[in-house]
Amino acid sequence: TVTDEPRFPWRGLMIDVSRHFQPINVIKRNIDALAAVKMNVLHLHLVDDHGFRVESKVFPQLTEKASEGKYFTQEQIKEIITYAGNRGIRVIPEFDVPGHASAFLTAFPELGSAPGPYKLQNRSGIFDPTLDPTNEKTYEFLNKLFTEMADLFPDEYFHIGGDEDEGKHWKENEHIKEFMRKNNYEDIHALQNYFVIRIQKHLTSLGKKTMGWDEILNKD
Repeated sequence: TVTDEPRFPWRGLMIDVSRHFQPINVIKRNIDALAAVKMNVLHLHLVDDHGFRVESKVFPQLTEKASEGKYFTQEQIKEIITYAGNRGIRVIPEFDVPGHASAFLTAFPELGSAPGPYKLQNRSGIFDPTLDPTNEKTYEFLNKLFTEMADLFPDEYFHIGGDEDEGKHWKENEHIKEFMRKNNYEDIHALQNYFVIRIQKHLTSLGKKTMGWDEILNKD
């Protein structure tokens, strides 16, 4: 149970549809199973190195180039949210950043910390592609995308991942290293914290509470 609302404990399930896409009938079957055992959260891991799995009308390149044709339309997402809500289950989306970024960068390589080219992954593991936290275009892109997705997913929580960023491409990029020196960021964890805080501020402006994996924890 993980909650800041003790009277309403979270009991949920994550489905990783990026690595292993599941069609809507399978998602509904799992929602029925959640309801049967009194669980109340469906966490959809929508983006990883293996694919981008939700339609973006702002950035259609994400599904055109990085989904292999396997993704949920916005109407299907609304159908899932309604189906879950009728059974007392909230749906929380996860868009994993800044690491696990092969899908993002397959569509938008100019946002990467290395020159590329990039491609979707087809095996398990931790991969190097990482969004460039020193590029203002990265924040322009994510702010527009997350604004669209915050409107699509009504739950107050929005998951940004933040896990397993080992920073290999950051450490190899001279511009990023100079940015870290200039701003007195002693390691990649400090740089990631800078990135997370910027994303969190935008999500807060949208009325969302930011969630992430434990790697984003920081005194700030």
